[in-house]
Amino acid sequence: MAEAVTPASASVQLGPGQRVTAGDIAARIDRLPLTRTQYGYSAITQWFWGIMIAADGLVAVLYPFVWAPKGLITSFQFDVILGANIGVGILIGEYAGGFLSDAIGRKWTLILAALVEGLFIWPIGLTHAFGWLLVWNLLFALGMGMLLSVHAVYIHELAPPQHRQRLSLRCQAIAPIAAGLLAGLTSFYWVPVHYQWFVYALSAAPIVLCIPVAIAFMPESPRWLEGKGRVEEADKIVSKWEKSAEARFGPLPAPSLGTHTVITSERVPAKEVFGGKYRSRTLLLFAVWFFGYSGIVYGGASFFPTYAVGAGWSAHELFLITRLVAVPIALVAFFLVAAFGERFERKTWLVISSVIYSACFLLLFAVPHSIPGQAVLISIATPFAGIWLFTTYNYTSAAYPTRVRSVGTGWTDGVGHLGTIVGTSLLVGRLFAWTAGHGYYGWILYVTIAGAIFPSLILAKWGMNQKSGVLEELST
Repeated sequence: MAEAVTPASASVQLGPGQRVTAGDIAARIDRLPLTRTQYGYSAITQWFWGIMIAADGLVAVLYPFVWAPKGLITSFQFDVILGANIGVGILIGEYAGGFLSDAIGRKWTLILAALVEGLFIWPIGLTHAFGWLLVWNLLFALGMGMLLSVHAVYIHELAPPQHRQRLSLRCQAIAPIAAGLLAGLTSFYWVPVHYQWFVYALSAAPIVLCIPVAIAFMPESPRWLEGKGRVEEADKIVSKWEKSAEARFGPLPAPSLGTHTVITSERVPAKEVFGGKYRSRTLLLFAVWFFGYSGIVYGGASFFPTYAVGAGWSAHELFLITRLVAVPIALVAFFLVAAFGERFERKTWLVISSVIYSACFLLLFAVPHSIPGQAVLISIATPFAGIWLFTTYNYTSAAYPTRVRSVGTGWTDGVGHLGTIVGTSLLVGRLFAWTAGHGYYGWILYVTIAGAIFPSLILAKWGMNQKSGVLEELST
């Protein structure tokens, strides 16, 4: 049987409200084998991501097929709505969600995120007024932002070091699949004729498909509970996992207590993210997320529908390729990278995925009038943009300690979402329009060089090594 461990042993007083423990709970989690326990709970967070982020492309889907053809909003108004939605709204949501997650827990922040998103999407189906569209798109984005501050954090707090990459990407494959199927099927059948049904489906899905699952099946993160001094609650959860693992694999190895130092605090010391040894990490991640969101994440995806319509694509062709065909390719890509486990650094995968993505986008120059050629390229580029995005989530989540892990993740990713304003309203949208008669070279060159290769290279140069590292050692 596993060696008995006394929770919160070896405490050393630091000052009011804080103490250092030996990290018993974290050490016990890290010595567990990888089982369906971690897979199941991690999969729930990615189910949330997939269902909720299905609404992420709502503005880009409706504009070229509903609003623009009817003259309901201008291209400038589209840029403003998109920037408010995937830029400002998500930024505010991530700031709030990061703080809430570190204050009240990962589970309830996810539930609140789904509730906020679901409640504010449906009015979009009832109006064409620019002002109201701006308001509702900003408000439902708060829920998406709250989600983004939590989902990868929860996985990393469950994952043993030697299995972190495998657990993360295998479960994260659920996210683009769920998003692609939900958004793809509903948009394929309902846009543009019944686009309101598309909006209402995206509104109902987080509340109906996510919240009951979390309430019924998802425990709070034991690492977070330990960080709040709630060691007895954490011990009950981890003890169940240990019994399950022992029943299948036999006695567990003794936990390595000396490598899991945990500072506990009832407050959320958010200012730590911007001070001391975390300042350089935060500034680097600001830059990586900012340029990445302006390019490989949003800069390419937000304007490809308009590019495709100009090349002669129909709505059904667009949604079939980008939302459905890309799904099995994404599944293969995620599982392929996961199969390498901890052999490569996360930052190495960022470079690889950015190069593949950029090659596909640059090759659009060679097929300006070929819908099949464009379809092949975007079907490959889209999954590798997903690999880049989720690998950066994973890198960021391991860069901060438990007490500010969601704050650090949410605030750096949130500031990065300001890059979507560059990637839509201020720069990339203008480059797209200015070079429309010349193969859209301004748009393509920006999203590949500045928005994909550059952020990957700076993280590869100055980022930390993370493979197989103990979470508490990496983040302290």
